[in-house]
Amino acid sequence: MKLKEKILLKAVELFNEQGIASTSPNQIAAALNISSGNLTYHYKTKAILIEAVYEKMHADSEDFIKLSGYLTLNDFRKIMSSFRDFMQQYNFFFQDLFFILYNYPKVGKLYEGSNLMRLQQGKALFEYYIETGRMIPESEGINYTYLTHNVWMVGAFWNFQSKIFTPGTVFAEPMDLVEMTWYMILPYLTEKGKEEYDQINAFLEKQTKS
Repeated sequence: MKLKEKILLKAVELFNEQGIASTSPNQIAAALNISSGNLTYHYKTKAILIEAVYEKMHADSEDFIKLSGYLTLNDFRKIMSSFRDFMQQYNFFFQDLFFILYNYPKVGKLYEGSNLMRLQQGKALFEYYIETGRMIPESEGINYTYLTHNVWMVGAFWNFQSKIFTPGTVFAEPMDLVEMTWYMILPYLTEKGKEEYDQINAFLEKQTKS
C-alpha cells in the first residue's frame, strides 16, 4: 500500500476516534511514524487531506445503487444496509457534518454533488419499482421526489437522532436505519409489491430464528 493511501486510512481512523477538529496532521504523522514533512509532501494542508478523504468516501459509495438486472425490493434493503455500514466506517463525517461544511466549503460542494447523485439514483430505483408493478404510480398524494428526499434525510442524519434519543424515550429499543427506511416504503406498494414485501419479511424472520 502506498504511503498516500496509508495517510488517508490513518486520518479516517483518528478522525473517528477524536473528531476532525481535534486531530492535527502532526498527530496523523506521529501515528504513522513518519515526519510531518513527509505527510505535508503528500497533503500540503489539512483541508487538502480532508478533501482527499471525502473523495475516497465518494468513491466507496458511488456504486451503492446499481440499476441493472432484475432488482427485488430486498435490493432496497441491501442499499440501506450498505449505507449504514458506510456511515459507521466514516462515522466522524456524519458526526461533524456541520463543522465540516462550514470550515471546508470545497468538501461541502463535493458533498452536495454526491447527494444529488444519490437522490437521482434513489428516484430512478423507485421509478423502476413502479415500472415493474411493485410501487403505486405517482399521482396526487403520491410523490416519489418527497419519498426519495425523506429516505435520504433519515439516512444522512441517522447518527444525530441516535445520539439524541436513548432507548425507551421514543422506542423501546434502538431503531435500525434499514428497518426504519424499509417501513417507509410500505404505503407506496401495490398488491404485488406487498406480496413480495411480506415474502422478504418472512424469509428474514426465518433467518433470524435459525
